[in-house]
Amino acid sequence: MTGVKRRSGLIAPAIWTAALAVLAAAWAGPVSAAGPAATRNDPAPGDITFVEDDENGTPQKGAVNPFATRGAAERKDAVPGYVELSSGLKLPGKIFTTRGKRLKVYNLKRGIYEYLPVPAIKRIDVTVEWERVDPEWRFKEAGNPEKVFTGRSYPVRSMAWTLVLRNDHEIYGHILGQPLYIDHNGKVDRFLLHQRDKGEMGQTLQDIPYIRSVVFGVEAYNQAVDELKAKAEAAGARKTGAGTPARK
Repeated sequence: MTGVKRRSGLIAPAIWTAALAVLAAAWAGPVSAAGPAATRNDPAPGDITFVEDDENGTPQKGAVNPFATRGAAERKDAVPGYVELSSGLKLPGKIFTTRGKRLKVYNLKRGIYEYLPVPAIKRIDVTVEWERVDPEWRFKEAGNPEKVFTGRSYPVRSMAWTLVLRNDHEIYGHILGQPLYIDHNGKVDRFLLHQRDKGEMGQTLQDIPYIRSVVFGVEAYNQAVDELKAKAEAAGARKTGAGTPARK
């Protein structure tokens, strides 16, 4: 989202910065993979199950709409961790994808598609293959093949992804619009892992943030929570300091 507009499931860094204080309050107290009410000494969860598709690729009976208000509490395959944006902001929560589905990755080295359940993944990292600002061209007139530059341009970026599995096996390839949901305190945000990102006319590359990495695990979850709280406290301190008149 740029400004107040949502784009590609991403929340603009400016919006997250403004909401840091609210988020920090929501995350106050001890945290663990089990949620804010648990203690930090709780053991990490064991094997995490995920909902399998049947032989026809259809989710098993009982699958629910992932766009409903139900969050990770309803998902046994949700994994604690964080999503890091290109701005450096880390968003903690329990992460999952469409119920009954796996992430579809085109393995560039093997030339095949691979299907990975979220609980099998340790981390995901982006590689920006290229990025640029393209000019907009249009036909000079109907029936004339000559094109002219409109004076407008738009940003475009191509990305590949490295997925590291729990057994440390790595897959490098393209992901074509696969959603990831992150549930933090019952609020679910949607992100897209994709190959190509195109901005709107007049935007710059900085106006189209992207996911830099996704890291799974209780330790990563707690790290992101701590960083978010520290940023909120620092922002609050700066605001208080700015509003306090200097002593003579």
